[in-house]
Amino acid sequence: MSNNRWKCFQIVGYSFILMFLIQTIVGSLHSLFLVPVTEGLGMERSAFSLMFTIAGFAGVASLPVVTKLLQKYPAKYVISLFILMTGGGFTMFSQATELWHFFAIAVVMGAGNSGCTLMVASLLINNWFEDRKGLALGIGLTGSGFGAALLSPVVTHLLTTYGWRTSYLLCGLTMLAVCVPLTLIFASINPAEKNAQPYRDGSSKKEDKPVNTEPQGPEMKAIRTKGFFVAFLFGMAGWSFAIGGIHSHFPAYLTDVGHTAQFVAMVYSVEAVSLVVGKIAAGMIFDAKGSKAGLFFMAGTFALGLVLLLLAKQPALAVLFAIAYGCGISFSSVGIPSLIGGFFGQKSYAEILSVVNMAYILGASFGPFISGLAFDALGSYRIIWMVYLALFTVSAVILWLVKTHLEKHYDDVWFAAKQK
Repeated sequence: MSNNRWKCFQIVGYSFILMFLIQTIVGSLHSLFLVPVTEGLGMERSAFSLMFTIAGFAGVASLPVVTKLLQKYPAKYVISLFILMTGGGFTMFSQATELWHFFAIAVVMGAGNSGCTLMVASLLINNWFEDRKGLALGIGLTGSGFGAALLSPVVTHLLTTYGWRTSYLLCGLTMLAVCVPLTLIFASINPAEKNAQPYRDGSSKKEDKPVNTEPQGPEMKAIRTKGFFVAFLFGMAGWSFAIGGIHSHFPAYLTDVGHTAQFVAMVYSVEAVSLVVGKIAAGMIFDAKGSKAGLFFMAGTFALGLVLLLLAKQPALAVLFAIAYGCGISFSSVGIPSLIGGFFGQKSYAEILSVVNMAYILGASFGPFISGLAFDALGSYRIIWMVYLALFTVSAVILWLVKTHLEKHYDDVWFAAKQK
């Protein structure tokens, strides 16, 4: 293996670790704390869930700052700073005694999380790979799937054995101890900083095509006010609203319908394994078949997962929910960067990624709070699950129509070689 390829694969491995620890613990397993904390401190679920919304808003507010800092300063220092904010914030939750403590800490943690997880990992892999980009994204971002599968029983054990305060402390310290040193060693946005070039394997048969080294696609300033771009953002936000509202509450829902904590942890692990498979499959589909095929895969599996969730009182259907849903939520990691590249190319990739992540995080941040309100008002999650199914369907159709519109009116202008 050449030294250049090895450096490219190191970026994938580093991204995997960020997703394995930070994205998993903060983005997925934090929902496991909902019941222990609310019962321990006598809080309503909707009130505690508002913390996820606050963290999301803080993440949105910090995204432009993250982008500017990465352009101005070495990535290893910028990302390390945001890891310190995220891991330190998670550690500080262990000392919270009032609801406002959680809200205040969530601002720090949420702002930090946006600068050391999905957006950073996506940007790294996008810059380090020209060929096999979808597969590289699929592998690197499966870290959150492997993390959820392997760490879910660990965190569940910590919560049941040592309580939520010790669990917060140990999770936060682990993120800091592992991710900061790795960031200082491996993090680099530009391959040239490591005397390397983006990964190429000849799979695109560039020797048969005119060489075009210029990034293709529109300028951000040319599309930011276009109706199709606004619709694209709405589709992203609507889909993420459903994911956020479901992901933070489905463990509590499964407990409410009669499943044990151990069974719920097992379902979470199955969902995580399915997420791993879904990310790799989605990446390969995007590489081989293009944006519409990848979108169809994620939409179909996600819709099936929501239908099965409504029937998840039956243990077998709860497991099937985890399988389908795990594949569907590959949208939140592989789907976002792949759709941006497939829809709008590479010329303004970082700017578009930042704006799309704002829309995505805003949607995902409202979901947990709305789910909590629905439960407190109705004593059940079933109605809100149906609302999410309808919202997701509309969002998926919007994204499909946007891609169709771009293919018809813009692809020949934006791209030298028309994409699938």
